[in-house]
Amino acid sequence: MKKILKRLLPVLAVLAVLALAGCDDDKGPMQTAGEKVDNAAETTGHAVKGAAKTTGNAVKGAAQKTGSAVKGAAEKTGEAVENVVK
Repeated sequence: MKKILKRLLPVLAVLAVLALAGCDDDKGPMQTAGEKVDNAAETTGHAVKGAAKTTGNAVKGAAQKTGSAVKGAAEKTGEAVENVVK
C-alpha cells in the first residue's frame, strides 16, 4: 500500500499543477468576442422587453378609446331609434 501511495502522490501533484496552470485568467480573442455577444444579447433582450411593454400599453389605451367611441355611437344610435319610433 505504501508503494502505491509513494508512486501515486507525485503523479497527483503533477496533475494538480497542470490543472492549475490550465486555469489562467488571460482572455483570448474568442472569449472576449463571446462575452461581447452575450452582453449584446442581454441588452437586446432588455430593449425588446421594454418595447413590448410600451406597445402593450399603447394598444390597451387605443382599445379603451375605441370601446368608449363605440359605446357613445351605440348610445346615440339608440337615442335616434327611440326618436324615430316615438
